[in-house]
Amino acid sequence: MTIAAATPPSAIFSTLPLLALLLVIIAMFRWNRRSKTNTKRQLDQLEREFKVIRNEILLVTTNAVPGERTVRTIGYVEALSEAEAASDWEYRLAEKQALLDLARQGIAMGANAIVGLRKSNAHYDQAGSQWRVSRVTYQGTAVVVDRKMPSAESAA
Repeated sequence: MTIAAATPPSAIFSTLPLLALLLVIIAMFRWNRRSKTNTKRQLDQLEREFKVIRNEILLVTTNAVPGERTVRTIGYVEALSEAEAASDWEYRLAEKQALLDLARQGIAMGANAIVGLRKSNAHYDQAGSQWRVSRVTYQGTAVVVDRKMPSAESAA
């Protein structure tokens, strides 16, 4: 009885796993780059919107606007980011979204300032994934302050 010798696999079959791994790495790299580009574009748009809205409302971390008299306290405002952040760029986007939403809420309530501004983060594990995800929340108190315009006499 003769035993046939096993034939060695061809070179193509031995390199297939390596090629498959290389393709997966390239796909992940391209997806990450595209995701970062989209996030950067959204971040730039939010920054432009925030520059416009900053002229309408003050956001301060202190309990009162320094040098200004609080005329009326409207109430508590809170904004949660829509974006779930799993990377640095996404976290920046989530921060801007929440802060812009907070400012919009304050303006809608008739406030011209938000005092006692605080930021908190919620971290949790995303179901079915090994990644940790963050959401950003901003809180504060909407108020109306007496914003005196400096006169020409006091500036001189």
